[in-house]
Amino acid sequence: MIRTHERRKPEKGLCPRLSSYMLIGGCEYPDSLLYDVDSGTWVKREGALSRIGITPHLSWLSGGFTSVSFKSAGSRIEAGKALGSLEGPRHFDVVRAPFDCVVKEHNSRLLDLPKLANKDPFGEGWFALLEETGTKSRLLTLAQAEPSIADAVRRLGVRCFAEFPDFEMFEVGSECTAVLVRLDELMKRAQSGAVVHLVSDDPTSDSEIETWTGVTGNRLVETRREGSLHHFIVKKR
Repeated sequence: MIRTHERRKPEKGLCPRLSSYMLIGGCEYPDSLLYDVDSGTWVKREGALSRIGITPHLSWLSGGFTSVSFKSAGSRIEAGKALGSLEGPRHFDVVRAPFDCVVKEHNSRLLDLPKLANKDPFGEGWFALLEETGTKSRLLTLAQAEPSIADAVRRLGVRCFAEFPDFEMFEVGSECTAVLVRLDELMKRAQSGAVVHLVSDDPTSDSEIETWTGVTGNRLVETRREGSLHHFIVKKR
């Protein structure tokens, strides 16, 4: 379901300098940025330069990114041409320039931590810093881009949650008590702050997960029901 014009204060780590968001299909979009909908990217003006990154629906579509490539600093790129690429288990994407530009810097942290682009796409997961060199631009305000973003989220079947998971457990057909044993084992191996997306069709899973988080001290970040399936986002304490 697409819900628009729903705004809330930004959470820590989600580019706190940005003041308000629009929620589209469960994905958050800061309304102070500009968007190139065709390439799934955002732009933040910073004086003479522009910072660029990918939008949430692109990061959730691809899954956890495993590799990143960049055009080198100093490269001249035409609007619509590749600035680099991001590869995940479900999708390979080219990150395209929203205007004619010179690459001034790229986010080298993504080379070692490509999942930053999934977990914090508007903050630490930014992609490149650009100097605009022409007048040709593909950028829109969020108000202008909203219908196209909503259409892309719906058409691609993108599902965003409050936090991007480090692990996914699809436990359809399993009793919740057995699922919680496996979840316990996973949490013991995972580092502090790890996020798990758990999917279950057990009708008792809602109450069982709430009891489990109360006992273990882990945090239930979000719950969502889609038909017979229950989705849980759980974060290790």
